[in-house]
Amino acid sequence: MRLTINSDTTFLLCDDLGDVPDGSECGLYYEDTRFLSSYALTLDGLAPLLLAARAVAPYAADHFLTNSILPRVPRGQLSVIRRRQVTEGMYERIEITNFGDSDAIFTLGLRLDADFCHLFEAKHEVQVSNDVIRAGGSYQQSLATDGRELRFAFSSPQRARALLVRLSERPEIEGGQCRFAVHLAPRTMWRLQLDFLTLQDVETPEAASRGVGAAHWERHQRHREEMVAEAPQLDSDSLTLRRAYEQSVHDFARLQITTTDGGENEFIIAAGIPWFMTLFGRDSLITAYQALPFFPEAARGTLRALARLQGSKVDVLHVEEPGKILHEFRSASFTGTQRSAAIFPYYGTVDATPLFLVLLASYHDVTGDLSLARELHSNALRALEWMEHYGDRDGDGYLEYIKEAAAGLDNQGWKDSGDAVRFRDGRLAAPPIALCEVQGYAFMAKVGMARVFEALGEPERADALRHQAAELRARFNRDFWMAERGCYAFALDGEKRQVDALTSNAGQLLWTGIADPAKARLVADKLLTPELFSGWGVRTMSTSDAGYNPISYHCGSVWPHDNGLIVAGLARYGFLAPARQIVHGLLSALEYYADSRFPELFAGYGHSEASFPVEYPTASRPQAWSAGTIFLLLGVMAGLDPSVRAGASQPFLPPGLDRVGLRSVWVDGRRIDVTVQSERVEEPGDVKAC
Repeated sequence: MRLTINSDTTFLLCDDLGDVPDGSECGLYYEDTRFLSSYALTLDGLAPLLLAARAVAPYAADHFLTNSILPRVPRGQLSVIRRRQVTEGMYERIEITNFGDSDAIFTLGLRLDADFCHLFEAKHEVQVSNDVIRAGGSYQQSLATDGRELRFAFSSPQRARALLVRLSERPEIEGGQCRFAVHLAPRTMWRLQLDFLTLQDVETPEAASRGVGAAHWERHQRHREEMVAEAPQLDSDSLTLRRAYEQSVHDFARLQITTTDGGENEFIIAAGIPWFMTLFGRDSLITAYQALPFFPEAARGTLRALARLQGSKVDVLHVEEPGKILHEFRSASFTGTQRSAAIFPYYGTVDATPLFLVLLASYHDVTGDLSLARELHSNALRALEWMEHYGDRDGDGYLEYIKEAAAGLDNQGWKDSGDAVRFRDGRLAAPPIALCEVQGYAFMAKVGMARVFEALGEPERADALRHQAAELRARFNRDFWMAERGCYAFALDGEKRQVDALTSNAGQLLWTGIADPAKARLVADKLLTPELFSGWGVRTMSTSDAGYNPISYHCGSVWPHDNGLIVAGLARYGFLAPARQIVHGLLSALEYYADSRFPELFAGYGHSEASFPVEYPTASRPQAWSAGTIFLLLGVMAGLDPSVRAGASQPFLPPGLDRVGLRSVWVDGRRIDVTVQSERVEEPGDVKAC
């Protein structure tokens, strides 16, 4: 088992013993750099035995251990507790108590190392050895003159990093290990405290002046605590939903990270723990949208951060273009000699730019605040300009993408794995690719920004956007509709052929409002067929398509955030029966997770194949838009989805849920209380909003 704790962009990934095993992806990371790469505690050279380990706060964990048979200590005589918390480094307290009737004599060993590699090197996305990482630089390990500070430092033209490990007791250094001779009388305790200080951009460790417990960390924790305390309150007869909402609130607060160049109280949404504690265009924007009625301030920080990083030039290597919104930001540069997944900051996304506009418009719809739209007015115009020119590569009116740089993503929509975009017969689609849901995002962006420009006193610009949106809608419903399959095509390929696989992307089109009502009805029916609906949720690809694989990342799995947007779309068009069925499936799946937390995704096996949702092995938990799914589902069930605020959708409840009450949620510029109650008169699904 792995255990992860984090604070802001610092995280520790370790095993249940509290160790960081050699050669693993575990470690202490800060700003995308791994500082502590190996850490093991031994008693007389033997690993302790695990009793229990658990995170006691997002940033803290306790590990309870005992001893195996030692030369001079019987098994189970020692209580070994490792208590730790992460800040901009890590603090650990080791407490060893002798609960025996005789003296306990043993040697505590600590083996530590630091490799200062980039997160991608540690994840083995590229294979880079320590020798390669340290090539061309100077690596040093030393002990301070007082014997109580270990120093690891690496310096090269590309990076300068240091890790200081301060010890409360002076060790003996033998064979690369710290050794402490311990003699404990019965019922006595021995303590050791360790401070791990992570230092960046310093030439020597002596340049450090920052310690653990910095004001930055305290401000971040205060913000997290305030978010949890001020979150809207949920009242429901469903224990599953109440637990899931509480977990999502805590996860959402935990995923807030500080911006490097924003205001003192500006926070943004990171995509997921542990590997994605950074700003992502698509993920951060969708998560902020999901949470708008609950935490609208999260949208402000995310929009401002993305606006500051908006593309300003043509740069093929970074996939940057004027007006484009980035895909992923990493604070530490990647310096491995092997091929990286991308060059950062990385702009390889086709959908973040329209989603930026969708969120900006929706923020105004929910809060009634025009000041942010005024502040980001030029950014919005540049984003619209990108959509008209750089995003539409061939002038056919659709946003499309093609990978031109050697590094980066082949597919640049939300299904961004290399094998995601397939025809019905399993063939991969050739670029440039125009994804169906991205055209919906573009439509939604233009309609939403027309409302914003109208409110800003720019009616001509608003009218132009409405006209463009109407033309796009008519053209899209002509070119993407597959009459023989009763559904929209997944995409158009480089030859403008319909990529004819049945996918969940068509469901997201309903959320955007681009689908003709008659076609939307057919899509709603298609989504609930056994081909696409597993019983737990809508699959990313139907079982009738040759590319289907229930344990594929994007070709058959079930993603909670995807299903949440589909539910919002079904409700928007008034298709409440299928919306109820999908919500019921999602909440049923949630009952199988002890932590009441949606994973990033789970496998696509149906009820007939598995009586429980099957885990996807590398799914992130917590993950931002999975946490946000609970917010979106609650908002949609209460008729509060921002996408339909112009004409509120009808509230509804799924089978088995009789009451949802939300206190102090944002609607139309004010906080309100709303309750959805099942009438239980003639039809079990009838509800009323109070």
